[in-house]
Amino acid sequence: MNHAQSKITKTILIGTSLRNLPIQRHFAALGRELINSGYTVALIVYGPVDASLEVDPRVSVLNWPSPRPTHLADVLFFDSAVRRLRPCCLISNFGARNIMMTIGGLRRVPVRIHWHHTLSSQIENDWRDSPLRLRWLKLRARIPFRFITHAVANSNAAKQDVMTAFGVPAYKCQVFWNSVEDPWSQPALVSSSKISAPGSRPFLCVGRFAASKGQDVLLKAMAQVTARHPTANIEFIGEGVTKNACEEMARKMALGDRCRFRGLLPHPEVLARMAGALAVVVPSRSEAFGLVNIESMSVGIPVIGSNTGGIAEIVRDGVDGFLFPSGDSEALASRMMTLLENEPLQTQMGASARRRYMDYFESNRAVQTQARWIIEQVKKAVAGFASSGAGMAVPTRIVN
Repeated sequence: MNHAQSKITKTILIGTSLRNLPIQRHFAALGRELINSGYTVALIVYGPVDASLEVDPRVSVLNWPSPRPTHLADVLFFDSAVRRLRPCCLISNFGARNIMMTIGGLRRVPVRIHWHHTLSSQIENDWRDSPLRLRWLKLRARIPFRFITHAVANSNAAKQDVMTAFGVPAYKCQVFWNSVEDPWSQPALVSSSKISAPGSRPFLCVGRFAASKGQDVLLKAMAQVTARHPTANIEFIGEGVTKNACEEMARKMALGDRCRFRGLLPHPEVLARMAGALAVVVPSRSEAFGLVNIESMSVGIPVIGSNTGGIAEIVRDGVDGFLFPSGDSEALASRMMTLLENEPLQTQMGASARRRYMDYFESNRAVQTQARWIIEQVKKAVAGFASSGAGMAVPTRIVN
């Protein structure tokens, strides 16, 4: 039986991974909010599951057959799930997009939402394979985008990208900035956060090591900063393909113990180190949003970020921190030294950053707003099915 001819249920399927990271926690919280509104929710997860991530027991968890849902087994699995559960709404993220949106479109699921997190320019900057293969993948990606009913972008820059790169019309696009939980509501973080004396606080750079992330630009800027302030120091947190090159670059610049590479750290420790930093530097060449920006603001620490993409939407230059022209190490060094030399400005910008976070990026408020929007789209779409006799069934518990 065609999905459109069967009775639609109040079931929402969300494709995500279950790592204990901000985006994944966001969608777990969104599932909880939708359940509180009378819907049945299942997370369809891929990759390793982090047992430390708390998921509401009312939210069902289904597992894709493959670590990344791109195989025939995943197609058959998802098609079977749609036919069995008859969802009113699908929400895809990252690698789940192609199968969820294509099958959802062919099966005529009323609402099909893809959450767009990454700019095409970021992928191009970091691409190390054949240019022809990249072109093929971009062309192929246009297929699932033809089946979406809505594209949610995490910034206006991401909205423009989804329109330009994938041909999605503006009327299908919605912008919701990313959000994170208030870290000061976590007693363990508050107790572990060691705020250093102003003169010894480091700059901090958190993120994947890749060409698009611009750590090399920051190292050039740091060499200029230490020439004037020999005791200034910086910590890098993260791993990635350009980390070894950056470590070698730091050695050649004789930054010595002024520059430390910490590798991957547990998220609570990352937040604690942010809270003890002078500023968080985000030197990306291209960035759809950059969660690290609002994480820094959530602990009351100013951001020095590239004036590009979503960063320019988040950080108000001269208010919550500084913006600098992407790739300009001299301008970055100047901003770093201005903040380093002005402790009252550090305090003022940190307080402003914290207020902006609470007003726009705190998770509880964002999740409620997004859940209301999703429900509104479902009601509009299902109304058409109801007029054709399809209707909507009462939700039932999904059993994995």
